[in-house]
Amino acid sequence: MNLSILTKIPLFRSVYETELERFFAELKITPTCFRKGEILAMQDEPVNRLIILLTGSVKAEMTDASGRVVKVEDIEAPSPLAILFLFGRENRFPVQAVAREDVTAVVIPRQSVLRMLTMNEVILKNYLDISADFATRLSRKLNLMSFHTIRQKVAVYLLDLSKKQTSDTVLLDRPKSALAAYFGVARPSLEREITRMQQEGLVVAEKRKIMIKNRPELIRTVQL
Repeated sequence: MNLSILTKIPLFRSVYETELERFFAELKITPTCFRKGEILAMQDEPVNRLIILLTGSVKAEMTDASGRVVKVEDIEAPSPLAILFLFGRENRFPVQAVAREDVTAVVIPRQSVLRMLTMNEVILKNYLDISADFATRLSRKLNLMSFHTIRQKVAVYLLDLSKKQTSDTVLLDRPKSALAAYFGVARPSLEREITRMQQEGLVVAEKRKIMIKNRPELIRTVQL
């Protein structure tokens, strides 16, 4: 198993390959292969193991109350699946994970993950950092969803990016299709609103680069 792949994911950041090799040998963890179309995890299935993609990709799907299957996202290796749902009283997979192609993964039982966390402080800190970062992103998302109009969502998002990038010219951190999904709106609706904001002199948009031209008005939009 190529353990250097695992050092690229946040959970094992700053952990030596020799240390990972010792853990995996002691816990008897070996790679598992999944064929294209094979299900790695079912929606609402108890999360009793940590699945880490080494090669390939999976599609995350969710079945709504009407029985309609909705694609949520594609997850590329190297990446863990539902890492923050591993512990808790109601820890179930939020989505179904299906292999988009042939996939190689390591499947670590929850008890073995717990043991690994107690064996290495770096891995434990990484897990806590991942949890804290997720909580921060969730808080931001909930704050964003509290705004009703697309313009308000765009304004608060641009102001937040401007603060992070310390510039009035910001580079969107995701494609507009993904940004529209993040806002919970259709991409054409998002494109139309950005075009209107540009026509009104609030911003200048060029693909994923957007310049804030009227910051006071953006702030006022958020405060409405």
